[in-house]
Amino acid sequence: MSERVLTLRRLNRALLARQLLLERRRLPVQRAVERLGALQAQYSPSPYVALWSRLADFRREQLTRALERGTVVHAGVVRSTLHVMAREDFPDFVSAYVDGQRGRAERRGADLEALSTALPDGPVSVQEVRRLAREALGVDDEWTIAFALRCIPHVLLPPSGTWRFHGTRTIVRWQERLPPPDEAAARVVRRCVAAFGPMSRRDVEHFTVLRLGRIDPGLAGLRRFEAEDGRVLFDVPRGPLPPEDAPAPVRFLPPYDSAILAHHDRTRILPAAYHETVIRKKNATTLATFLVDGFVAGSWRVERARSRATLVLSPFEPIPRSPRVDLANEAEQLVRFYEPDAPAFATRFA
Repeated sequence: MSERVLTLRRLNRALLARQLLLERRRLPVQRAVERLGALQAQYSPSPYVALWSRLADFRREQLTRALERGTVVHAGVVRSTLHVMAREDFPDFVSAYVDGQRGRAERRGADLEALSTALPDGPVSVQEVRRLAREALGVDDEWTIAFALRCIPHVLLPPSGTWRFHGTRTIVRWQERLPPPDEAAARVVRRCVAAFGPMSRRDVEHFTVLRLGRIDPGLAGLRRFEAEDGRVLFDVPRGPLPPEDAPAPVRFLPPYDSAILAHHDRTRILPAAYHETVIRKKNATTLATFLVDGFVAGSWRVERARSRATLVLSPFEPIPRSPRVDLANEAEQLVRFYEPDAPAFATRFA
């Protein structure tokens, strides 16, 4: 087979390498988040578990401190879904997305200038923002309000985004100058390919939700490969491409992990047979999963009782003895990270 044709396992190992899932690394949180592209954060523990599986000796307070210092930010930019991303990446992402959202808001009759004038520069609760938006726009339609607010660059302030936070969310407007949208979109595309590549145009469109005309300039000049089914794949210079037999240790991924959701064709990490089990369109949830030999092989959950915390593994198929032992050992460490105050810890296979 030509070296320009990448097998499914080769794509799997490339994704794992870029997502720091072949070997835990010692990196500052900001650097790690830059490498990973963006961490899904609609379930607040997810970014913490994502980093625990990728960084050596990761502690919860490292991400919390990065959020508090603003070296990473919590915002609903990527696919209009809450993510944690590096502060340096935020202007590019928001510039690329706001440019696309503006037309949708204006087609609904939203007066974006009036909305911008009505919103304060300082911190304000999400509830107050929605009240001000209703008054400024003169509408009660939630979709119109949502599209309009996406056109006002802002981030959520801690403690929003921190471990298991439930409470009033506060936002603050982004005051720094944004780059030109076309330049920003090209950098977003390359950042995406660096984190999840090699990727097809359809994959990039799926992750970024940018129009193909906005995607193509970012793909220009990148390396080209082929998938086994003939799809053209794009990759950044020097993007890692480990051999398909590179060892892949067992790993635990949180709900909504970007490694699972980034591609239109997810078979490089999520076997087609398990797709509907893991990604449940009916209630818009994505299960927490574990990887064996680099591919999703089951789901997991933590059960907390008064006397102990138990991590329960639910394999989709029988697991051979050696990786089963590795999973139990990794699960023992994860449940201690997840519920450090529990009197006792346990793991079990369902």
